[in-house]
Amino acid sequence: MERRNSCVSCERSVLRRRRHRLTQMFLERYHDYAVLLLQEIMPREIAFDGTLSICNPCWLRFYRAVQVRPVDDPLPQQVQEPLNEQIPLHENFNSAHVLDIIELYEWRLERGTQLDFENVEEIDDNELHFYTGMDKIQFNNILNQTSSLRDRTNSSATVLGLYLVKIRTGEPDERIASMFNMSRRTLVRKLKIARECLSEEFVPRHLGLDHMTREDVVARNLTIPSHIFGGNQNEPAAILVCDGTYIYVQKSSNFLFQRRTYSLHKFRNLIKPFLIVCTDGYIVDVLGPYPAITTDAEIMRHMMEEEVWYWFLNANDIFILDRGFRDSIPAIEEHGYDAHMPPTRTRGEQLSTVDANKSRLITMCRWVVETINGRFKKDFKIFRHVYFNVALTNMMTDFKITAALINATYQPYRDNAHAAEFINIINENINRENELADYVIRNNLNRQRVAFTPIEANNPELRDFPQLTYDELFLFTLGIYHLKLAKSYCHEHMRPNGVYIMELYHRRELVENKILIRGRIQSRHIRAKRYYTYILINPALQGRQSLEGYYCSCIHGRRTVGSCAHIASVVYFLSWAIYQEEFHAPAAFLDETLVDLDAAE
Repeated sequence: MERRNSCVSCERSVLRRRRHRLTQMFLERYHDYAVLLLQEIMPREIAFDGTLSICNPCWLRFYRAVQVRPVDDPLPQQVQEPLNEQIPLHENFNSAHVLDIIELYEWRLERGTQLDFENVEEIDDNELHFYTGMDKIQFNNILNQTSSLRDRTNSSATVLGLYLVKIRTGEPDERIASMFNMSRRTLVRKLKIARECLSEEFVPRHLGLDHMTREDVVARNLTIPSHIFGGNQNEPAAILVCDGTYIYVQKSSNFLFQRRTYSLHKFRNLIKPFLIVCTDGYIVDVLGPYPAITTDAEIMRHMMEEEVWYWFLNANDIFILDRGFRDSIPAIEEHGYDAHMPPTRTRGEQLSTVDANKSRLITMCRWVVETINGRFKKDFKIFRHVYFNVALTNMMTDFKITAALINATYQPYRDNAHAAEFINIINENINRENELADYVIRNNLNRQRVAFTPIEANNPELRDFPQLTYDELFLFTLGIYHLKLAKSYCHEHMRPNGVYIMELYHRRELVENKILIRGRIQSRHIRAKRYYTYILINPALQGRQSLEGYYCSCIHGRRTVGSCAHIASVVYFLSWAIYQEEFHAPAAFLDETLVDLDAAE
């Protein structure tokens, strides 16, 4: 069976390269090319019905072969096989080639652009998604919901398609205009029409406090945030997650604008849109843009002063925030709402078990706003680039339209398949004290070396360490994030000699004859910083239950709900990675990209 997204000749993908569809018109227009193609792929047979394609390099090979020898003659073996030999055109260039070039140019003008949005059903699905981020159903739905486009232009689908290509690819106006065979001025006029129509008609349907109610927000609460913060199940609270994001802009000769947009945190010029999302990732509203010198707390205090929130939310509704909002907490509570933020610590101190657990619970719910921020720059590249100042007047309009498109075309996040198990783990451990941490600190084990014996992670003495499945590791870390970090930490510590060095506590009588393992984990941020991780194993138990206690000297090391990434790396390696046939290091190809002066000496 032929693969429709591959060249029938060389079998390379044609999803993101120029292609020539094998239609009946191709067979009639390029009969000699078709004969060469059929002879090359014998005994395979293909149909010229438009479902298959050849890539442009193969088309050029056939073109050159036809120019060199008539196709009616019996083809030699070297032409019947892959036709990889490149025949230099300049040796046989003549008037026939000039006529062919003119014919190709005329054919290209007749064909026009590959993206004929007025006939969107004829566009390849992958090509449409590549340039617009939509499928045909979504494209038509957006067009139908923006009827004013038809009132203002006779080519409404083209106008919409051009705008989607602009925000999706972030390409300059000149390049997009060239792609669609129009002048830059015409393109700018069409983009303006699309921007105005979408902003006036499409955005209010999918963004803002007028398009949904508080009950809609409550209905979008996921199970884990509802369990942790939702309170009374008979009267559930609306849970909102807030955060700001950055759009980088150019320097300006307007010195006031230059000062207000320069961030001492990022050392760049930027402006800040502000997102308010539900716990399933649905965007409630977008505010701003705000100057770079405006903090998230100042934005939140200003938001609390707007009367619109009084009739939208009820008392005791919940905001999930990060530490940048700490100065706005009194204002939020003054208006009758509850705010939850990861606890802060004083310099040089470790979070208590209670605070470390609370921090983990908040990050389990707050990750959605970070992924939504990422969608803007990942899927709509216009926001990934540095914004030109001359285009800043349209930036926030484009940002709101994009937010509405995300709401209209993306599926909301659903409850994790392990949500019920996560809740059980939280209930079991939320109030549990970290007794191993107390023992390590009381006996000052971080400074003891004699009490520990260095061993390699594959040493038989560690055979009592439980072997876990990947799902059990997922439950141990309460999510995928720490598992991804664990893999990178493993690669870091296996790099010198291919083994993971651990230390075994040989005073087992002091830990009730259980096994205490210590690891030294290099910080991923600071070269001179290492963290001590401790894991207490009860050989009498099986599976995850045998990991009776764990502690790390990092800021979150005392938590009992989940674990930090340093502990997760040790558990990941000893319980799962060493049992795999091969360990694939993440991004290992980057090791060879830098010049190591120490190794060169």
